[in-house]
Amino acid sequence: MMEEEMAVEQTQQEEPKQNALSRAAKFLEIGIARGCGWLAGFVSMRPGRTIGVSVFVCLVCAIGWINIDDEQQVEKLYTPQGTRAFNDREWVEDRFGDSAWPAQVYLNREKKDTNLFDKEALLEAFDLYDFVLTIASDKGRRGFDERSCEAVYWRREGVVLDAPRTTCQKDSILAFWDYNRTKLEQDPDVIATINREDKVDCCSPSSEFVSLSSVAGKFRRDDPDDPTLITGAGALRFVFWMETHLNRKSRDDPNVLRLMNKFSRRLRDKNYVYFRTPLPATVWDFSESADEAFDTDRIFINFAIIIIIVYAWVAMSSLRDRDRSRGTLGLASIACVVLSTVAAFGIAIGSGVTFSPSTGVAIFLVLGIGLDDSFVIVGAVDDPFEEDADYDIELSPLENDARRVIATGAAIEDVAARRIVHTLAGAGPSITVTSITDAAAFIAGSFVDTPDISAFNRFCAISVLVDFVMQLTFFVALFTFDQRRRLRGKVAELRRKDAGDESASGCSRLASCCRCVTVARTTRESRVVEEVADEYDENAEGKSSHSEDPAKLDKVALKEAEEVEVLAKSKAARHPNPAVYFWGHTYARVLLSPLGKVFVLSSFVTLLALAIVGVSRIEMDIEDNWGVATYPALRALRFEEKHFGSGTMQVGLYTKRFDYFEKRDAFYELLDDYAGLNFVVDSSLEDNWYSAYDSWLDASGRANANYSQWLVNLRTFLDTDEGSGYATKVILDDEKGVVAAQVDSSWTRVGAWGGDGKRRMRKARDEVRGTPLGTVIVYEADFIWNESFVTILLNTVRAIVGAAVTVLIILLLLLGNVIAALMVATSVAFVCICTLGAVYWYNDGLNYITSFFIVIAVGLSADAPAHVMRAYLDSRAPTRQERAREALEKLGPSVWKGGISTILGIVITGATLTYVFQVFFRYLMTILILALYCGLAVMPVVCSLCGAMPTHELHYTTL
Repeated sequence: MMEEEMAVEQTQQEEPKQNALSRAAKFLEIGIARGCGWLAGFVSMRPGRTIGVSVFVCLVCAIGWINIDDEQQVEKLYTPQGTRAFNDREWVEDRFGDSAWPAQVYLNREKKDTNLFDKEALLEAFDLYDFVLTIASDKGRRGFDERSCEAVYWRREGVVLDAPRTTCQKDSILAFWDYNRTKLEQDPDVIATINREDKVDCCSPSSEFVSLSSVAGKFRRDDPDDPTLITGAGALRFVFWMETHLNRKSRDDPNVLRLMNKFSRRLRDKNYVYFRTPLPATVWDFSESADEAFDTDRIFINFAIIIIIVYAWVAMSSLRDRDRSRGTLGLASIACVVLSTVAAFGIAIGSGVTFSPSTGVAIFLVLGIGLDDSFVIVGAVDDPFEEDADYDIELSPLENDARRVIATGAAIEDVAARRIVHTLAGAGPSITVTSITDAAAFIAGSFVDTPDISAFNRFCAISVLVDFVMQLTFFVALFTFDQRRRLRGKVAELRRKDAGDESASGCSRLASCCRCVTVARTTRESRVVEEVADEYDENAEGKSSHSEDPAKLDKVALKEAEEVEVLAKSKAARHPNPAVYFWGHTYARVLLSPLGKVFVLSSFVTLLALAIVGVSRIEMDIEDNWGVATYPALRALRFEEKHFGSGTMQVGLYTKRFDYFEKRDAFYELLDDYAGLNFVVDSSLEDNWYSAYDSWLDASGRANANYSQWLVNLRTFLDTDEGSGYATKVILDDEKGVVAAQVDSSWTRVGAWGGDGKRRMRKARDEVRGTPLGTVIVYEADFIWNESFVTILLNTVRAIVGAAVTVLIILLLLLGNVIAALMVATSVAFVCICTLGAVYWYNDGLNYITSFFIVIAVGLSADAPAHVMRAYLDSRAPTRQERAREALEKLGPSVWKGGISTILGIVITGATLTYVFQVFFRYLMTILILALYCGLAVMPVVCSLCGAMPTHELHYTTL
């Protein structure tokens, strides 16, 4: 087969001199291997004490959990702190108090032909309104009337209010009759009244006139004489604005939340004739919905972790070959990761890193990385001892070790330790490369402005490093106990067989297959470590005698090529490990065939092209219902989006200290320019304190000669019935005059935060910038979120580039080959670009949640390609094709098991309810699948075509 696929040209040149980078990497690799071997020797001779010390240290580190500060305020997790919006909010709340909260309820018609504009239906809506006013909490001290509502502060022409200071702000269809049942009952033409566009709204903070589209939906226009006339509706909306006093830490008002809780629960229990069960939508409903959804999702998350645990046990077990079955080590690896996570989180929390619910996702990543290292370590135990001339590759390593014990009389502890040291010396450099690379990528990703992403990366970086240390200590100690137990059982089994052989005499029959070596008990630890370390040095440095004679070089090359093919045929006939044979022969033969290479490269280019298209079309956006996932809150939100999408949002315009008398014209010019923005409801600006004051001056015949007199008259105006409602909108100082003032406005609502919200926020700020009035603030609570989109793209790109550069530097130092490092870094960049492009193809927007997973893609996507590249560089096969095949044979099973273990767990999260975990499922699944694709498909193919030269002394080129 080799003769048909390629020809090998042996070069007669001497080995080229290694550059400084290669020498440094070689020195580092030998140092890592010797260090891992020494540590393995130390641990394998003292496994019990190692386990005890490891657990004790983890428990000490876990003390940091007592300092846990579980941050629940999402705006402190997902938005950069110290932005302009945060500063504006602090300034506004210090002077004007907290924004009002809306309590909304939606009414949907009972039947399709029901018309909610019928007088009987409107009177039933009045019944609901009256019922809401009876709802109270805190023993009647709070309710939806003047006890707790946001009071009306304006005087609108044509509306007579009995108590302007205690009338509540609200929006509903009942505003057409000034919330007076008698007026509705006496109205001769309800349809005509509803179609009036000049009806002044007594109580709405959104507009001076009743906005029908904001309070009703599902319109019917069936008048043959006037097609524009609205004759019916199938949906109504009521909004009650509640006064709040927020806790500065939690950003909640528990008193209002209790009242809204009663509001929602009691309305859902009501039954009506003309409309279905009301759909309340309050802050409490959304919070309760998010909590219920997260509680449900936690069930899926726990189930996913159970699946990973079961898979770890199954993946390390073997029904076919008991000698290679290590199911208990799968459970040991899980225990190792759990202890590592507990200790790492304790260190992070103790050092002040903020804990949040999303950091719990780190357990999946650490499980995946930790299991990957465990699979690599356990997979390396099958590597033969090349210095043992009598090592039988047809037998399992366990049986070879058992033969050695029986033949030489060596202690089981010594032979088991020798096996563990040899395993760690071979696997140590590989898991060191990936662990350091992952940790470095997470550390680089922690330097972002988004607090939760930064904290998550810190947790992951510490967890990866702690897990690496625990793999070399705690897991190796458990591995030693398991190896001793299995070795004792195998020795006993072989001795029973030997005792039953009648032809055995003198020395055991098994002794003829093994060398007799006397082991000194007192020096066994140092001998085991030095023996394997010398073996590794010899393999790493190469046999210089081969390179001295070019003729010998030819013979050695041909002999090694023949041995490779003979070995392949013998393994094909009877391979003890089906997984190794599949990846190294069946899979490799298909993948590295011409057709396989064309398919992999064409799929790579196709995916990259789709990703680039996605990146070019991506938008920064997030749906404002991302935290709502359960019925009935979700149904209410969907109902609003479908039938009341053209609503409004309240935005404040704030001015500071200046001469309001001299700059009267500039103030009105500011209001006119601001009202000219296409998303500002211009009529909402008519109810402002400045215009009301001017109207009062004209009506009272008062005049102002200067700013001092203007202030005296302003104080008088604010004490009158006409102006008392505006008292909260103007902050006066006895010496400085007006130090702050507020003008309320309404903006047309957009269906999502992000792109549109960010652009409108910037446009409004630009409009009020540079006025002669000094600093003018435009602020609304959603600006906190919109502002995060201003920096999110920059933060994401900066984090990805920083992590990628860090990974490249680490790979250069640990691989010692520029081409190899660039190939791995290219695969990492490919995964990051594809993940970013997937945002568009998943119909998502780039936001603080999706960017979270794009940033961590760097750390997660480096493992598989780095493992395969490490194995490729270590291969002694004569051609690139064979080196790629050997890399798949050596690490294909371990890389696959490590990746699929996390994928199987994540699959369960596809059934979660919340947007956060749905994003977690989509993007983490994308990253892991692409990482496996790069490691097990793209990297072997590219290496077989243009891979770096191997690190040993023989050099070949492919024709």
